[in-house]
Amino acid sequence: MPRYFFDVRDATEIPDDIGTELADEDAARAEAVVFAGRLLADLGRKFWDSGDWRLSVRDESGRVLFTLTFSAKNSPADER
Repeated sequence: MPRYFFDVRDATEIPDDIGTELADEDAARAEAVVFAGRLLADLGRKFWDSGDWRLSVRDESGRVLFTLTFSAKNSPADER
């Protein structure tokens, strides 16, 4: 099975040096959503202070296949 690498970038780069064996790119896409959800849940309220956050998925050759990008923005009460 191919190996996929899930790299996180928020204030710092956190490369995945181990990777995860998955059946195919569709399985890697599904795993990326689950993994991102777990990471964001762990951040909780801190996410609002962390700025932009990104999860990129690479294949074994190092090619980035896709990226999930997250950010949070408070809207001023008077703009509602």
